[in-house]
Parts: sequence; C-alpha cells; structure tokens
Amino acid sequence: MDGFVTAFRRYTDFAGRSRRREYWGFVLVNVAIFALATALALTIGRDSEAQTYTTLGWVIVIAASFYGLVLLVPGIAIQFRRYQDIGWPGAVSIVGWFLPLLTLIVACIPGNEGPNKYGPDPKA
Repeated sequence: MDGFVTAFRRYTDFAGRSRRREYWGFVLVNVAIFALATALALTIGRDSEAQTYTTLGWVIVIAASFYGLVLLVPGIAIQFRRYQDIGWPGAVSIVGWFLPLLTLIVACIPGNEGPNKYGPDPKA
C-alpha cells in the first residue's frame, strides 16, 4: 500500500527512481481495484434477464473508466522512474507499451545499487 501512496504523491514526477516495491504496490492495488469494480459490475450491476447493465452497473463502469484516466499520468510516471532505477532512460518505457513483457522484466529486475545518473538509490 505504501507504493500506491508514494506513487500518487509523486503524481507528475518523471525524474528520479522508483523501487520495485513502489512499482508493484501501485500496480497490484490498481489491479485489485479494477477486479473489484469488474466483479461488482458483473454481479450487482447487471440485469440477468435483459442481459444489460442496470443504472448502478453503468455508474460502476463509468467510475472505473474515470479512475483509469486518473491513473494515466501517475502510471506513466512510475514506469519512467522504474526504468531509470535500472539505469535505462525513462523514454524506453514507451517501447514497453508495445512489448509488455519488457516492462514485466524491468519491473522484476533489481535497481542499480548506489546512485546512478537518474538520482540516488531509493533504498538508501
């Protein structure tokens, strides 16, 4: 949960570095939120007879979509900082949008020990 809070504190900060813990905290909390929203929309927000969403279902879908838009900037920022933690330029994360396996690998690699050209070691 700390990673999630830290990522939102650094909402538009593309400089510096982010540890794996911060990155995964942010990602996993958001996956849980979207899984809960999906479960709610498909269970209590769905009219099984008409096979459509109820008003509550549409509210849940719209709220989850809005939340996804809110996550866009901090998601890109934390991904930039994660790439910079392993010593790669943050701009390389754009490649990760098209090759998600690359981002998964980068998310699992330990960051450089000590300072690198993007800032001090976030573990220190």
